[in-house]
Amino acid sequence: MTNKKMLLLSLIALTGSCFLFMTVGFFVTSSQETEPAFTGAYDVNAKEDLLVVTKKDNVETLSFQKNNDHNVTLFDSDLDAYLYSPIFVDDHTAAFIETTGYEYRDNQYDRIAEFAYSTIYSLDLITNERKVIAKARGVLLDLVYIPAKEQFIATGEDVSQNVEPQKVKSGSHSALYLIEDGLLAEIYNGSYMTPSSMQATEDGTLMLILPDDQSNWTVDTMYEAVERIYETDPTEQPLQLELVSNPDKIEPITDFVQVEDGLLYQTILNYEDYDGVFDYDLVPFSLVNREEGKRLGLNENGIEYLRAPGNDILYYVNRTQAYRGGNAFSLHRYELETGTIDEINVTP
Repeated sequence: MTNKKMLLLSLIALTGSCFLFMTVGFFVTSSQETEPAFTGAYDVNAKEDLLVVTKKDNVETLSFQKNNDHNVTLFDSDLDAYLYSPIFVDDHTAAFIETTGYEYRDNQYDRIAEFAYSTIYSLDLITNERKVIAKARGVLLDLVYIPAKEQFIATGEDVSQNVEPQKVKSGSHSALYLIEDGLLAEIYNGSYMTPSSMQATEDGTLMLILPDDQSNWTVDTMYEAVERIYETDPTEQPLQLELVSNPDKIEPITDFVQVEDGLLYQTILNYEDYDGVFDYDLVPFSLVNREEGKRLGLNENGIEYLRAPGNDILYYVNRTQAYRGGNAFSLHRYELETGTIDEINVTP
């Protein structure tokens, strides 16, 4: 069996990096109903203020945390609904997705998206005034704001607006959407994999991870494709994807964040020498000389959702396997220069 097939099976066993935060209901179990549990969804700004989502008694709560102080509740979801992709829009505005989520059949892999209800909200952090940015049927998954162009971009599965959703006969339809005046305009649907790690650049472009067989994939190419980092202008149609990461790199990239003069991404170090366990780590990549630097040595395969509020500070989520105290996810702050790692208390 090829390494790619083993990787796909490994990702399935871990519920898949693409939907890690979209299936937290299977991890945040009844054992932790007595205390709020971190769902893994968060954002951090340049001041290191935090937006965090916790869950208790089947209600998810978006909170604001400043200087590691107590949380200020911003929004409570409806019962059994989910809060995805909280983001800072500016110093006093946040945005997030509320969705009823997938309808599951026999297990977490057999799911229906098209009949869900999803809403994208903006929220004033000073007045707590909430506005609807867009509504849709289907599951909206990820959200990014591009300050240079004042635009929201979202990903979603089996999304529709202003029509009664129809049952999808087979497979699913994942796409990228540009949001304007409450409407979701589909701008890309060329991959079986939902775009991940979306983030805006200072120039107003969009960076994201996609497999390199996008727009030309088959069932066979899925097992040989490599997840790479691309950049695009979301306002241009058809969407032109420009490869950012090294075209000769054979190891998949599972997550990344922009840092000074380059990127910091998670990849597999023993991809060619797979011995039953994939060796994940974070590696810097220079956009100047197009070369990888020395691995950071975190040696964790559960690291997800990287954020860099400053050039020498990294935030990340660690997906725990033991579900400590009922929490499947924990948030960490890593100082790149000193190697100091601190766990952030998201429910002080």
